[in-house]
Amino acid sequence: MLWQDIPLPAAIMTLYWLLIFAVNQFYANRRVVSRSDEFLDVVKYTFLGLLVLYFLTIDLSNPVTFGKMIIVFYGLFLILLVGSGRLIIRTAHRRLLAKGYGRARSLIVGWNRRGWELLDNLIAHPAAGSEILGFVTLFPAKNKGLARHSIEVLGGLDDLPRLIREMKIDDVILALDKDHHNRVLDVIARVSDEKVSLKISPDLSEAISGTARTQQLYGLPLIEIMPEIMPYWERLVKRLMDFSFSVIALVLLSPVFLIVALIIKLESHGPVFYVQERVGKRGRPFNVIKFRSMVQNAESTSGPVWAQRDDPRVTRVGRVLRFLRLDEFPQFFNVLKGEMSLVGPRPERPFFVKQIKEKLPLYTRRHRVKPGITGWAQVKWGYDESLEDVRQKLKFDLFYIENM
Repeated sequence: MLWQDIPLPAAIMTLYWLLIFAVNQFYANRRVVSRSDEFLDVVKYTFLGLLVLYFLTIDLSNPVTFGKMIIVFYGLFLILLVGSGRLIIRTAHRRLLAKGYGRARSLIVGWNRRGWELLDNLIAHPAAGSEILGFVTLFPAKNKGLARHSIEVLGGLDDLPRLIREMKIDDVILALDKDHHNRVLDVIARVSDEKVSLKISPDLSEAISGTARTQQLYGLPLIEIMPEIMPYWERLVKRLMDFSFSVIALVLLSPVFLIVALIIKLESHGPVFYVQERVGKRGRPFNVIKFRSMVQNAESTSGPVWAQRDDPRVTRVGRVLRFLRLDEFPQFFNVLKGEMSLVGPRPERPFFVKQIKEKLPLYTRRHRVKPGITGWAQVKWGYDESLEDVRQKLKFDLFYIENM
């Protein structure tokens, strides 16, 4: 092999290993991880990458001649190179954290012994990467203004969303007493629409459902119950798939769109499309586009009401459109605009969201992802006709979100 032939294979292998490490979230922002765990991750991901590489490059027609030892020595060299590099980077990172650079701006919910011990531990270990800016208490009238190590009680649970936004908080850490398990869902409901990570102590974990991620803050175990749902590269891939599929669908279905539009116009008075405000990701409102399946001004006298299976407001054409789900097809335009995804929780109207989240605190958890044209809850349950329907569908939505 000539020297001029080296750059291309080297570039390909570099991209290959970047992909292997990225897929396994090796480049995720992990503030608290030991150097031994870091090295074990290097060994684990390198072995995985070598295994894939082995089966991609082996000559199955003549496996005896394949240089297996080359793979072994290459793997050992890679572990040494990447491991030492990560060790240097991790050491430098810890020193920067200890000096106050790059720490997560955090609040502790709970003015009690558990919260005080957590604060003491984080102050003693600044490299843990958390800067505690204040406490939030369940009893603001009693505790507000109190302080420990100059870190004050800033307010109660009702103040939490405002404090998160005003102070640009990254992490909310729950340190509640066992007697207050029932307040965990209150906290989750208040921070679900905020871009924060929520961590709780393990003995509170039975108060919540869904998957969780365990962390160690220098001997204090914490469970992250609101981690970043998808890393950046997964969100990018999902967005590319949504966009590509929507473009193809709109092109292929354009004759169907024209036929449906013509039938709607011939069957009843009113516009072809129906535009309605819905609640999207992080609680932001957007206008969803659908083929009109009801009579015009269907809610002019009744106001917002639940859809029904045999809704008298639905036109004859509308019944067919709803049965075949053709009324949802214009939402491919919403997907192109980035307001929706192909798969996700169905978006609801602000009027109903306000009512539902008072009865079901975890409902706003749905707003951590883009709403979808269809979703597991929609397939399993169908239309919402009551609060009980919403409660049942919420279980499917939350399971999808936690496992997407």
